[in-house]
Amino acid sequence: MPKRFPAHGVKTHRIYTVWEIAECLRCHRHTVTRWIKARDLDADRTCKPWLIRGADLKAFLGHRQAKPTRRMAPHHCFCLGCKSAQIPDGNFAEYTHQTPTTGRLTALCPACGVVMSKVIRRTDLEAIQAKIEVAFQQAAPRLVSLSEPSSEVALGQEDQTHAKAS
Repeated sequence: MPKRFPAHGVKTHRIYTVWEIAECLRCHRHTVTRWIKARDLDADRTCKPWLIRGADLKAFLGHRQAKPTRRMAPHHCFCLGCKSAQIPDGNFAEYTHQTPTTGRLTALCPACGVVMSKVIRRTDLEAIQAKIEVAFQQAAPRLVSLSEPSSEVALGQEDQTHAKAS
């Protein structure tokens, strides 16, 4: 997932160099250079160091962060390998209960075979079951602390040391 860079520290009326942008955004200078070479970020490349207007940088960062989020159908899972929403392979997924209101849906991608997972609300489970087959899996047991700490302490024993006896 791409990193989000804050545009609030960028001054609109200032001219920046690649080094100044990297310092302001707390990223590497090669990242800024890559943006310029890809023609995503406008820069004056006729002189060294390359100069970037603050207004252009602010517009670039705003456009970069304003990419639309993907809305998926309840029975789709997002595959990180394919970078797209997919219906699980064989219309089959496993549901693991996590909290009283949510659970995790896990399935395989039909295109690349990568494991996809998605956190869903329990109220959406019936709508998902209408579209695909869902198997319920038991959640892994959690460690639970004792209700009362153990008070069995042997006070009558002598201290044992591992030092050499003289």
